[in-house]
Amino acid sequence: MIKTLRKNAKYFYFLFFLVIITFVFWGVGTVDKPKVDYVAEVEGEKIYADKFWRNYEEIRRFYREIFKEKADEMEKGLKERVLEDLINEEVLLWLAKKYDIEATEREIQDAIVNDPRFMRNGVFQKDIYFQILKLNRLNPAQYEASLKRNITIGKTLQVIASSKGESEISDEAYIKAYLNAIKSKMKIKINKEALS
Repeated sequence: MIKTLRKNAKYFYFLFFLVIITFVFWGVGTVDKPKVDYVAEVEGEKIYADKFWRNYEEIRRFYREIFKEKADEMEKGLKERVLEDLINEEVLLWLAKKYDIEATEREIQDAIVNDPRFMRNGVFQKDIYFQILKLNRLNPAQYEASLKRNITIGKTLQVIASSKGESEISDEAYIKAYLNAIKSKMKIKINKEALS
């Protein structure tokens, strides 16, 4: 048997060489690049791709329902607008943390109890609350965390708007200019690969 192996060694080396070449070209044994799952990073806080695409599709669906044949025109630059909105949210949350602005448990509770979707005959119904969350594939902790985030963002926007004083500029224009000034000093990284 050893004589046979020695006799056919050149074929064995040739076969071995083919296997190595195959692995090299197929990438077997190489370290794959990690999949990038975020579209942007704001001061270390990642904006994940699934959130970006969920928001993007939600707005597209809204445009198609409302604007019908003009939806294509409305969608121009939509990716950029969605990304800017998500970045602005992270900037607002960063500011909220910096200045200790946070939604209180009472504000969250009031928002839930006074939400007309959870009411029947003007009264909050706990069973309807749980049913609607279940239909939307949310548990109360997820919904309340989202609500806390939104209330915190709203409070931060109010603080920014109130800081403009007697200026003639609109609140919206002032907030936009304020956020742009803050963003210019922040570490913001956009991952263009994840947007294509």
